[in-house]
Amino acid sequence: MPGDHKRFAMNICLFQFGVRLFLLLFCITMNPLHAQEEPEYVRFVQGNMEWEGELQTAIVSFENDAGIQLNLVAAVHLGDEEYYAELNDYFRTQDAVLYELVAEPNQVPVRGSRESSTSLIGLIQKAMAGFLNIGFQLDEIDYTQSNFLHADLTPSQLDELMASKNENFFTMFLNLAMAQMAQQSASAGDRLSSFNMLSLLSAMNSENQNAALKFLFAQELGRSGGVIVGEELEQQLTLLGDRNKAALRVLGNALQNPDFRRVSIFYGAAHMPGIEREISATMGFTRTGLRWKPAWIVR
Repeated sequence: MPGDHKRFAMNICLFQFGVRLFLLLFCITMNPLHAQEEPEYVRFVQGNMEWEGELQTAIVSFENDAGIQLNLVAAVHLGDEEYYAELNDYFRTQDAVLYELVAEPNQVPVRGSRESSTSLIGLIQKAMAGFLNIGFQLDEIDYTQSNFLHADLTPSQLDELMASKNENFFTMFLNLAMAQMAQQSASAGDRLSSFNMLSLLSAMNSENQNAALKFLFAQELGRSGGVIVGEELEQQLTLLGDRNKAALRVLGNALQNPDFRRVSIFYGAAHMPGIEREISATMGFTRTGLRWKPAWIVR
């Protein structure tokens, strides 16, 4: 029936629009918001079979002249339970873990709690975790470990900073969208988005629809240049630049503790290029290693 075909096509378009809106809402905490010359902290590795691959995150190691080992652990807020279990084991080997979470320092997420997140973005992330049948970071990471240090803004600090810049979530997402469009215009040769009508139809008609949709999300989130944010815009956005400054202040204090020889910063991949610039330029840290961890295994 012609009407049924039209409704089906409209539903596909609405789903595609919803996916893109989700990615835009989600990208500032998960996707690599970096200029092309910036180091990568998240990537997608294609598998050998259809709908097979891995979304991987980086742990980048640094060391300073005092021999302090600093690791930037790129976070994705959705991932396989095994991925988070390995991170929990890794964090127990560290003297201090500086973590991101816009909350009061004494508001520690409890694993598996229904109240693990009440923010809009957190609720969206948790819903998407259920849709893709993967874990949600606040449900899986053990934030009660004694070596965990809050290294982020509080909600009131975030509100005050955004108000001082006449910034709100709408203007922030608008700036991100404009940056994305500008980059796509300047880089016509870059690999196109995975989310198109053909790929979505193919995924929904596959034998394993869940794996196929998970594959498309992973491929899009790991796509280099998915959303491009240069250093200038990064500093303007409170959710990026000001939160980076908060993390670096806590790091500066932690480095004064002689017992902290192995330190990790556990922050969203979007933040890592800016943090790396700062620790390299002003804190005397030099890159010593890079390893990739599979956050989503799709097969």
